[in-house]
Amino acid sequence: MKHALLVALSTLILSACATSRLSDEAMGTLIEDFIAAEQIENRHSVSAFTLDSYGELSDEYVMFRSAPMRFYLVKLAPRCSELSFSMGLVLHRRFGNTLSEGLDYVYVPDSLPFKCFINKIYPLTKAQHDALRSNIKAEVKELELKEEQADSSDATEPAAR
Repeated sequence: MKHALLVALSTLILSACATSRLSDEAMGTLIEDFIAAEQIENRHSVSAFTLDSYGELSDEYVMFRSAPMRFYLVKLAPRCSELSFSMGLVLHRRFGNTLSEGLDYVYVPDSLPFKCFINKIYPLTKAQHDALRSNIKAEVKELELKEEQADSSDATEPAAR
């Protein structure tokens, strides 16, 4: 009995520490739907690009922020599964301060230099960037609610027996 209680308590504590995250497939669908809804066209290259920061959205999509406050949604090919576990990202550009699809790539310095080429570049306005972030947060919140409902229904089942 003590062992079962200890296992249940440990599981509860660990699940409280975990944060919900959309699967890469769900995130990809959400982003592609957003691109279609906003009718965002990709650009083959961006000149005067200086990487200020980045955010990993999935193993296929990365958000780059360039100075001065310009946002780019970047699709990678092939998928970069190492991005979620890395503390950094290296951007390799062929031509100085130009970001180009097909020529430039990113890789994770912590692992083998596996190149993830930039497949598409979508420039975003600040409003589009904020809307995409809001959509992602809403989907994560919905996922958390579903997980809480599943956990609460699992917790009440043994009591009913």
